[in-house]
Parts: sequence; structure tokens; C-alpha cells
Amino acid sequence: MDWKNTGYQYDIGVNVIHQTNVNDKLGSLSGVQINGMTITENYYSDSRVQAKVKTVVKEGEDDGYIENARLRVILSIPDRSFFEELITGYVSDVDETHDKGYVQRTYTVEGTLWGLLEHKMDYPVVIAVGASMLDVWENLMMFQTKMQYSTAGAQDHSFANTVLYEPGSNLSTILFELSSGYSRMGVNGHGVVTLTKYTAPSKMTPMRTIDYNDLRGLAMTPLTKNSSKYEAPGRAVVTATISNEVDGQTKQEVIAGSYDAPSTHPTSIAVRGYLRGRTDAYNGTIEKPTKQDLAAEAQKNWENAQDKGIEWTASTVFADYHAGEVCSLILPTGYITQRKTSMVKVLVSQVTTNLDTMVQELTLKEV
Repeated sequence: MDWKNTGYQYDIGVNVIHQTNVNDKLGSLSGVQINGMTITENYYSDSRVQAKVKTVVKEGEDDGYIENARLRVILSIPDRSFFEELITGYVSDVDETHDKGYVQRTYTVEGTLWGLLEHKMDYPVVIAVGASMLDVWENLMMFQTKMQYSTAGAQDHSFANTVLYEPGSNLSTILFELSSGYSRMGVNGHGVVTLTKYTAPSKMTPMRTIDYNDLRGLAMTPLTKNSSKYEAPGRAVVTATISNEVDGQTKQEVIAGSYDAPSTHPTSIAVRGYLRGRTDAYNGTIEKPTKQDLAAEAQKNWENAQDKGIEWTASTVFADYHAGEVCSLILPTGYITQRKTSMVKVLVSQVTTNLDTMVQELTLKEV
């Protein structure tokens, strides 16, 4: 579809979907207001996608929502035979306002993966040496959830060591870690959890080009360059409160572990001339962590907080961009990067679609 031909009329619909069967349509929302309706996809978010849906009906009227049902946002362009399910998700919150005889409801809709984030296991999960990742993953999805899923294209692997997850572990953590490095968990617009082979964005071939020099292009000014290198810490500290029995009394002690950047690292005090630090509470599962345990977590926190590279933010007329796409970004004429090029490969790491203006706000991470 030629998205540069922007003279199209679009329709937005919101269907009410059964909470455990994404193929079961229960009805449609009435009084849908596209003003303020947005969908945000984030490649690095565990829930992947979130939407805001608003309805306005007269006091006493029903907008068609059924308690616990999911909502599905659909975009169609009839004269171009375009139809897409943008999100099918759980309702995590409803804000309701009564004013002058009308009721306005704003639904927060979360992608299917959100339903795994607070799911706690009530028994240990033991994965034996040689077990198939796909077998374990599918068994957990089948017996622990009510979600539809697809493993088409997933890359399997077997475990070289025994893996144990204690009772109380998050199901999402287990599923993500099982597949990490081999397959990527996602969710499609129909609400089906997907597991597909993982390919690093840096190794992906760009799907299309965003050209800031094309007068007929869709990109809108300005194009903004961002970097988090000045926010990256040179020291990370992790604290924990430990309870000990002393002379029959329980006493609490705060202990800490830390990690400092190597002296030659850009965030070190030797290079910067000052120290920027961060402090976090212990987030591990060990009941009584040692200072070494805290230091190990501090190092992970330090690594995760380092500069993620150059990002660009831009707006574009709706062109059906989705988080996870890799594109070629042609920078404005005359712009020369340190690599002496005006074209860079970028990952669409986040995209917010405003369904009122049909403008997409893109975050483009260089890869």
C-alpha cells in the first residue's frame, strides 16, 4: 500500500472480545471517541503494547462493555481494502466521569502479555538437563494460562543444566528467560501470544526507508537526536534490610553492595571528573543476600543503565509502522554523523499512534 497517497478515509471500531477466547466477539463499543485514542507499542516493554479507548454515552445508557472482557481496536480503510487489528487486550483500568447528563469512560487496554506479569507460580518449576525449551514453554502456557498462543517459527533449544524456579516466581519471568536468546515473545493484534525466532535488530535487513529529504515523504519536522550517555551512572549501589536474631531479639541491619565503572570507562570518576551514582533496593530472590550478592546485582543494574546509543524521535503521517521494524533513516541533507554518513539503520523501538490525527510518533534506535 502506498502510504504516501494520504487521501484516504479511515474507520475506527472497537469490539468486545471474550476474556479467554480471542475468536469470540461479544459485541461492539458504542459512543467511541477517537479524540485522544492512542496505541503505544514498545519493543523493550514486557507487555509490548497499550491503548487508551474513550467512550461517551448519555447518563443511563450502556456503552456495550462487558466486565472482564477484552477490547479490540480495528482500523479499516474501505476504499483501499485495508483492515488491521491494532490491539486486542485486557482492560486494566477504567476512568469514569459523569458530567451534564453524559458519562465518559476511558479504558486502559493492555496487550495480552500484560496478563502474565503478575502471575505467580504456586509450585516450583524444575527443568531437567536435555529438556526442550518449546515443550516447557508450551506446557506452562497450556496449563497455567487461558491464552491462545502460537510457536510457529520459534527456535527450540535444550537445557545443558538443571534450572529451578521457586514457588512465587513470576510466570512472565520464567517464559521470557526460557526463550531468551533463541526466540522472542510477542503478541499480535488478534491477541495471540507469539513465539518466533529471535534475530538481533543489528542483523536484520531494513524493511523500508524513512527519508527526511523526500518532499513527498511522510516524515514531519523536527527530527530530534537523543542520547542517554550523560545520565549513565558510574557507580551502582544495592541495599537490603536483613533481620537477625541477637540475644533473643530481632534486629534489622541495612547492608549494601556496589559496583564502580572501570577507571577507563566513560562514566568513571577518572574520566568524568565527578561521580554519578544510583541506589536501588535488592530485587533478588535470596532471603538473606550477602554483600557479594548485592554487588552482583549492582553490576547488573550498572550495565543495564549504560548508554543505549543514539536514538532519534520523529513524527510521521500514519504509515502502519510497528515496534520491532528495522528501517533505513536518511538524515536531512548536510547532516554528517561521526561515521561520515547521512544514512543509519534504526530499530523502531517505540511507536505511538494517535488515531484522531493519524500521526505516528516514532522512537528510532540506531543499531
